[in-house]
Amino acid sequence: MTGCSALLPLNYRNYEGKDAATVVVIDPKGFVGTFYLSIYEKKGACFDRDERYELVSNFLPSEGRVLTGKVQPGRLMAFQQLNAAGQWGDGTQEYNKAGYVESRWASFIPQPGKRYFLDSHYGVREIPADYAVTVYTEPAKLFSEFKTPVEPNWDATNRCHHSIGGS
Repeated sequence: MTGCSALLPLNYRNYEGKDAATVVVIDPKGFVGTFYLSIYEKKGACFDRDERYELVSNFLPSEGRVLTGKVQPGRLMAFQQLNAAGQWGDGTQEYNKAGYVESRWASFIPQPGKRYFLDSHYGVREIPADYAVTVYTEPAKLFSEFKTPVEPNWDATNRCHHSIGGS
């Protein structure tokens, strides 16, 4: 069934192993779009999407919430944000009256027992288990407090491209 989940996203279910890592994402108030968590495998010269999970999809502006999940460590993961921009998104992109879809990625390889904050604009940072994340947490401030990029990591710009289902 994983082949299907590479094209059609599944709803995410928490990993239940004792070695689970924790991921934290802010679905900001007013956000219209979709957040995905994808799992990749190295295939030749690129990384191929094996599984794709929809974390949340907002057709109407979000009320704002914090999403938390448990993930299996050691897997090549990417957090993706898709949202509309342009005339039908926010009305500000006059050069493209039809609008467009913006996609941002943040890659990481979770480690056992670690806790990660994911943000498609800033990337991924490891945060302490007792660090409080709310809908009012400012990602820029969090990333200035936790400056060290996560290691190990992988290059999400080197995803395999397919004619059906994207990358």
